[in-house]
Amino acid sequence: MGFNRKSIAITKKFFLRLVRIMESNSNYADVLLIKDSSLNISRDNTEINIDNDNDFGVKLRLFDGEFFHVFGTTGIDKQVLTQKAKEFAKIKNKNKIKLDIDKRKLNKDFKTMINIDPSKITIKTKVDFVNNLQKKLVNADKKIINARVLYDEAHEFKIFVNKYKQLSQEIKTCFLMMLPFVKSKDGIRYYYKSLLNSGYEVTKIKKSLFDNIIDKTLKISKAKKLKPGRYTSILSPELSGLLAHESFGHGMESDTLYKDRAQAFEFLGKRIASKQVSIIDNPALTGKNGSFWFDDEGFMAGKTYLIKNGIVSQPITDMYSTTRLNNEMLCNKNYKIKRSGNARAESYDHKNYARMSNTYFAPGKSDVRAMIKKIKNGLYLHYSSGGMEDPKGWHVQIQGVVAEEIKNGKLTGKMFYEAGMTGYLPKILANIVAVGNKLLVPGTGRCGKGHKEWVRVSEGGPHLLIKDVELA
Repeated sequence: MGFNRKSIAITKKFFLRLVRIMESNSNYADVLLIKDSSLNISRDNTEINIDNDNDFGVKLRLFDGEFFHVFGTTGIDKQVLTQKAKEFAKIKNKNKIKLDIDKRKLNKDFKTMINIDPSKITIKTKVDFVNNLQKKLVNADKKIINARVLYDEAHEFKIFVNKYKQLSQEIKTCFLMMLPFVKSKDGIRYYYKSLLNSGYEVTKIKKSLFDNIIDKTLKISKAKKLKPGRYTSILSPELSGLLAHESFGHGMESDTLYKDRAQAFEFLGKRIASKQVSIIDNPALTGKNGSFWFDDEGFMAGKTYLIKNGIVSQPITDMYSTTRLNNEMLCNKNYKIKRSGNARAESYDHKNYARMSNTYFAPGKSDVRAMIKKIKNGLYLHYSSGGMEDPKGWHVQIQGVVAEEIKNGKLTGKMFYEAGMTGYLPKILANIVAVGNKLLVPGTGRCGKGHKEWVRVSEGGPHLLIKDVELA
């Protein structure tokens, strides 16, 4: 089922009728439609894969004053939805908890603006592009033994309705990853670069970018293993973003705090770093992988300071855990958690959770060239293969770090491959010496919550200069 302006308006009216039925006992109710589709084309030396995926359904929710009741069904079956709404209408209000609801009224539709609509491009054209780019990577140098190219386009459409909000949003993204492999004396190594755009223009790759990927890949083939130790280091925007995401992002999700699974709860309102350090989650940041106009509870997207000028500020939130935190855990403290637009569900048949969107360090005042010049012996950390969070212990682990030597204020070109970065987050943040003045948010992945509940996210920041970074 496709949606145009007329069908969106008709669907909103039907959903509003369902809300009014469900709220007959003075309970809170809302309706969420999620329709996702994607195309994935990948290629390496041995095979090409083409996958299509579609997911479409509606979720009804009712809050009875203590708990949410949730029902999800495939597609839009008006008879089934109306019958379930009538069943929900019989649930009595327990009147124990008053939800934190945004009562500002809004009826609006949002849509991604794109230059080259991928739906206008044939599958053959896309397959030919992937094939040609894969061959170009392999043929760039005889040391490159294989390359994988991944092209992915996603189309996400949502309608949310409650008593106050009638909203729709349509988001399109195109993702491209290039991953060449080389042989080294220690085995196979790889480097990758990912790109994101709203439209098919993501396939317009600049020669300088392509050449940089090949250059880094060839250098990695000769890179040595890093001697474990503590190093003064500069983190690239990719690394600073991963640090923000893995350690502080998950640790500041309000449902994680409510379940007492994050040490960050003890730091609310307290200083954790110098005034130059701020971490933000912002789904309203334009054109990023984690961007959207409203969350899955109809709350409008906006900027949340997780850390503001070195002080632990506000978690990212969903409706339920915000209410429970303020009523049960923070009621005797001079602190109130505010709602943010971060309630997200993987699909119509999944629950809403407080989830990150675009998470990043805010820019500071330092120039990265001046930061490098300050270092007599240290490392520039380029890139990693991923990370893991430990919100309760508040330790961070970042794997597969590619490092480049800094000697007497200059990058030497000497590379180290697959180091691991670890440490206690408050100590790492306290050791930040300088924050770069240019913000990049290049992340293009999906994030799971407890190895499930996957949603689109991105992360980034400026360059960070940190002393005593533990690498092994």
